[in-house]
Amino acid sequence: MKKDDKKQQDDVVSQATTENAQLDQLGKELTELKEQFELQNSQLKRAVADYQNLEKRVAEGRSELKTWVSAGILTKLLPVLDHLDKALTGASEEEKRSGWFKGVAMAVAQLKNTLKEEGLSEIVADGQFDPSQHEAVDTATGEENTIVEVAEKGYTLNGKVLKPAKVVVGKKGASS
Repeated sequence: MKKDDKKQQDDVVSQATTENAQLDQLGKELTELKEQFELQNSQLKRAVADYQNLEKRVAEGRSELKTWVSAGILTKLLPVLDHLDKALTGASEEEKRSGWFKGVAMAVAQLKNTLKEEGLSEIVADGQFDPSQHEAVDTATGEENTIVEVAEKGYTLNGKVLKPAKVVVGKKGASS
């Protein structure tokens, strides 16, 4: 019976050793799987962040394209708007009382309002000369570096200069 006990004990020890080896192997596999999971999770997070950044760049690109297209169209329309303004300003008092004049004035006002809603603003051209917004086309006697007269209106589109205002700049002792 002792022999049987010894064999049984050896079998239990052998089985325990085998199970311990299997347990160690499973522990190693679990560690490897955790590392793989962390790596893949990290890669997934990076991929999601890259995708979100791409979405932002695409949205910015679309916005820039829209602004660029708008700027191109507006650059072509601005001379027409300037001519309409000059025509309205140069009209006689009798013409200003006529129906057609009032209709054209309303249409020009509506056009200006629509352009303003799209981000177009007229550049303020009084006071100090600013080379980033004004283009000096002439000089005249007046206070140094001050705008004396506006030769042509200027415009910005969403804060960026689309067309600088053409101005006459004051200079002490200058004459045109």
